[in-house]
Amino acid sequence: MLSSNTTVRHCPKLVIAQIVVLGALIGLFPNEGFSQRTFVPLRHQVYPLLTKGETLGMFAGYALRTLPLDRTTVLALLKQMQAQQSRLSEADRRLLRQMIGEFTDPEPDQDAPPDAEIHFFRYREGRQQLFLDLMLRQSFRFSRNRLEIARENLSETDFRVAVRGNLTDNIFFGAEATNILIMGSENIEERFDPALGRIQVTVGQSIFTDQAIGYFAYQRGRFTTVLGRQKISWGAGLGDRLGLSAGNEPMDMIRLQFDFSRFRYASFHANLQGLGSPRYLAGHRIDWFVHPRLQIGAYETVVYGGRGMELAYLNPLLPFHIMEHQLGDRDNNMVGLDLTAFPASGWRIALEIFVDDFSLDYPLGTYWGNKLAYYLGIHWAGAFGAPSLELFTDYTRVDPFVYTHYDTINIYAHYGRSIGSQLGPNADRWQAYLAWQPHRDVRWQGGYAFIRQGRGDIMTPHRPEDGIYKGFLRGVIEQQHRFWQSLRVQIKRDIFLKFDVLLKYRRNAERQAGRNRLEKYGHFMLEINY
Repeated sequence: MLSSNTTVRHCPKLVIAQIVVLGALIGLFPNEGFSQRTFVPLRHQVYPLLTKGETLGMFAGYALRTLPLDRTTVLALLKQMQAQQSRLSEADRRLLRQMIGEFTDPEPDQDAPPDAEIHFFRYREGRQQLFLDLMLRQSFRFSRNRLEIARENLSETDFRVAVRGNLTDNIFFGAEATNILIMGSENIEERFDPALGRIQVTVGQSIFTDQAIGYFAYQRGRFTTVLGRQKISWGAGLGDRLGLSAGNEPMDMIRLQFDFSRFRYASFHANLQGLGSPRYLAGHRIDWFVHPRLQIGAYETVVYGGRGMELAYLNPLLPFHIMEHQLGDRDNNMVGLDLTAFPASGWRIALEIFVDDFSLDYPLGTYWGNKLAYYLGIHWAGAFGAPSLELFTDYTRVDPFVYTHYDTINIYAHYGRSIGSQLGPNADRWQAYLAWQPHRDVRWQGGYAFIRQGRGDIMTPHRPEDGIYKGFLRGVIEQQHRFWQSLRVQIKRDIFLKFDVLLKYRRNAERQAGRNRLEKYGHFMLEINY
């Protein structure tokens, strides 16, 4: 745990100064032709296809270690897969062709080909063009025998407007606004505290919740910078990511990235919501392409607040571990290491180690101050000799007090949730699931997870009465057995049906001995995206 509460204040002019300096450096890199550098939402169906392609060895690199990807990167990876598509199932080949058509944007002076992405509106003027998309999603959620509510039926209507385009051959923009109407909930209290989750407004018996993304991106040669509000996730994990989860809400940030053939360096500085203001998260990461069968990543993050932005944390070249000490040792500094190995075609091993705090003066496995989290995952593409089948299995362990901090403003949280693993502290999980793509338009997943949850949560730091030992999973432990399945069908281009079922058996629910129950959840969704 590395800390500081230096009271020197830095105004937004520091961010502007940083952009100006970087703008001067941009001229060192050569220009490129027209491309699309706007980012692809993490919910897009192209990501599972790319994950499978990487595991099959159809492309090699570090691209998928940081998400979301931009459209140009996605298209480049898809074309590498196209050159080896004989290794894919027929369903995957057809999906690959659809994705290549979707990510091949026409030049501004050309009409879109028949297989191009469908848009509600396209505007062109010279070398500039803009794409406008509308999405409507209608969901019905059902739950039975939950702890809080015995029976609940919810209707969720999700309306989203997305726009993307380019201003020049190097400057791009993207924006997305989402509004969700929820009906049928028994909890209709208005919520304006971001520490409790997304903001929600009530009108009568209805709930409205919303979120937005908007950014500008500049790309030239090997350099990319992004300024605005967006999501970010990094790590090797497929089922979980310990440093920056794929499930995080968007953050307002400035983000820099340098890409080379064998390594990539990325840095960002972002605002956090909830638990006091102002709060900030800074991070930098290096990915090293050691070999086509081995990639290594290392990173640092730091959470701090209660003052203006620190120039030291805005500097992408300074090590946070040192600067956090220089600034008074009152912030929350974390480090992580992840590794992705491909021992054979169709096999991937992913390892992550996250260090919240560490001391060599005390036992690694038992001392509470050695706050560590681990992830080990395996992906088998073409499982059991079936080209359309994939097997995923992983184990995640998060020690007690990981992501917590004695100063509330430094908790590793955003909108009331962990920025890292969603398990939270003092918990572990083993899970295995199958993914089956029998047809271009049909994807099924089903699996089992076993979760153990001990005392504590991300908002509860270590206290003197807790003693010097971790106490991992001691005392009464909640155990969960989860069985789930998900079916998604594209009934027509960009029109989807999805059906999910989850059975959750909780033993010692809420860590109360003998409090056992079987909870049932269902989700039906229709999505139209144009």
